[in-house]
Amino acid sequence: MNTFEIEKPVRYYDQVYNSIREMIVQGVLKPGDKIFEAKIARELDISRSPVREAVRALEKEGLLVIDGKSRITVYKPTMKDIEDIYECRMALESLAARLTTRLASGQEIKKIENTVLNAKRYLDDAAKEQHRLALIAENTQFHDLITKYSQNIRLKKQLRDLYSLSHYYRVLNFQGENRELVVFNEHLEILNFMKRRDEEKAAFMMRKHLETDLTHLKEIFETTTY
Repeated sequence: MNTFEIEKPVRYYDQVYNSIREMIVQGVLKPGDKIFEAKIARELDISRSPVREAVRALEKEGLLVIDGKSRITVYKPTMKDIEDIYECRMALESLAARLTTRLASGQEIKKIENTVLNAKRYLDDAAKEQHRLALIAENTQFHDLITKYSQNIRLKKQLRDLYSLSHYYRVLNFQGENRELVVFNEHLEILNFMKRRDEEKAAFMMRKHLETDLTHLKEIFETTTY
């Protein structure tokens, strides 16, 4: 008997959510830009309900802001926000690196290593948009797997709450000459200590890596007008 797979249609909510999220993260929608639920619903020829649901989800994640008069605008970064988010990530992800180094199986460490090996394939042509996006995807997966294999549910929840804004800054962080090579080398250092099961140095290097990211983002922020 043949087995058939039936593809479930993508919900309108998911389509709207993913579309707005990507436009914000990739800079198509700029900080401070206004969002109109009725306009989006009209352009997509759908009801306002899934649009409203997507907007509320993105507000909860911090990518959209709704003021007291129900006006919706795209999240506008501040230096304080950048510092606050990265201080949280330094504390949480250095702990994740420590726990994963101690607890992850050899197969799980190998999956983390694969994200670094995959990223290496795109370094020579990082100027190409598709390669830049692939590098960002592998960078995201590297951090996600370290969090996943920490075996700490509370830690995962705390980082999940920061996920969208972390990704927003991760994309921004790839600006600058040879930035992708710096990120790659830092990931490689973290990975090497994890493979040696040196949890102290893995945690230290993760914190140092995120401190470098923060310094770079501050430089970008100081030269960007929002």
